[in-house]
Amino acid sequence: MKLKCIAVLLLAAGLTAGCTTTPSRGGELRIDSSSVQSAERSYQAMMRGRSEAEKQKLALAMLLLNLQGVKSAYEVVANPELQSPSIGRIKDQVAGMTADEIIALAARVSDIQVEVSGQ
Repeated sequence: MKLKCIAVLLLAAGLTAGCTTTPSRGGELRIDSSSVQSAERSYQAMMRGRSEAEKQKLALAMLLLNLQGVKSAYEVVANPELQSPSIGRIKDQVAGMTADEIIALAARVSDIQVEVSGQ
């Protein structure tokens, strides 16, 4: 009976370990969207080891996805959640994605246009 309990515990531990942020079969990290904290951790892990240019692309993609649907700066001012864009805010949208997939998604769905008007 004790042996069965130990086997079940080891199996459960193995399954739980499989839910953490680890490289996928291709070796790339993916966003763990099980919680805001896990999404933040997996995003930070993605950022480590990337070149500055790659970090900027990923950060810009995260920003664009956060601002998706925003039509004016007034919306950002009025919504405190938009003032601090984070991967946690879009975790369900990027669940299980690699950095390259997040960048590609942002390129496809971005509807951000910048317009500067003089006074």
